[in-house]
Amino acid sequence: MRSGQLRRIAERRARAGRAAGQRSRAPLGARRPGYRPRAPERTGGAAAGTGPAAGPEGWAQRAGLLATLLPGLTAVATLVFTWVSVTQVSEELTISEQGQIADRYDKAIERLDDDSVNIRRGAIFSLQGIMEDSPRKQPSVIDDLSQYIRTHAAKKVTSAQKAPDIQAALSVLGQRDPAHDGDRAIDLRGVQLADVDLKGADLSGALLADAVFSRGDLGGTKLSGADLRGAALRRTILRGADLSRANLYKTDLREADLTEADLRGADVTGAELAGAGLADVRVDGATEWTGAHRPEEDLPTATATPVPPDRTTSTPASEWSRGDAT
Repeated sequence: MRSGQLRRIAERRARAGRAAGQRSRAPLGARRPGYRPRAPERTGGAAAGTGPAAGPEGWAQRAGLLATLLPGLTAVATLVFTWVSVTQVSEELTISEQGQIADRYDKAIERLDDDSVNIRRGAIFSLQGIMEDSPRKQPSVIDDLSQYIRTHAAKKVTSAQKAPDIQAALSVLGQRDPAHDGDRAIDLRGVQLADVDLKGADLSGALLADAVFSRGDLGGTKLSGADLRGAALRRTILRGADLSRANLYKTDLREADLTEADLRGADVTGAELAGAGLADVRVDGATEWTGAHRPEEDLPTATATPVPPDRTTSTPASEWSRGDAT
């Protein structure tokens, strides 16, 4: 009997164990929509990401790429630094040069008042160097030298041969580059000079009304568009000079040498031309001879070639106000 009880107890325990095992299993049947069983996580192999095995290799690749790019980045940085340095140095040099030119200009202007003619002459040539080194200063230098000449040669006729400083100032003005004149013109109105040497000088558009340049040498001088109203050029050499479109209203040209001079478009109204050499003078239909005094009565006739438009450097003669010499 006892053995039968033990057997029944063992069978009940076995059935209880089987029942417990069945309850722990997931129920069979249809899966939920969108449900996917999770894949087992990998713990080994060369995974692309941050896995333990992939980390060192990724950093090695980045280090290699950086090492490849580093020389190029260094070169770019060097170029940028060099460009900034050169730009800064250039600006500093420009400022320094401007400061030096300003100092030179101030000293030259001071020396123009010196008692020694040689020092004044040296100051004039210093101003010439300033014009060449700094074209932006040229208009100021033109004003300074024009005023210097008017101040020293306006009261009585002065021979340029006895005034080397004035001759130097005239030469500097005549040798300048007119492209940098700006809106300034050489202003020598009323100066009283004789025996000046201005051969080949460029005085285009100059203001020379009532000036005296008697017995001077202005051969080949450019006086296109110049204002010479009432100027005294007696016995002055003007051979081959460019007087196109110049205002020669009542200008004294007695015994002047105008051989081969260009008078196309010039206003020679009321000019004194007694004894003047007019051989091969170029004139055109715009040359105005009204009232010109010429006892020889052999005024040149118009040529076929008019003055080219690009020869005009100042106000055309037809636009001058003859009565205003200022």
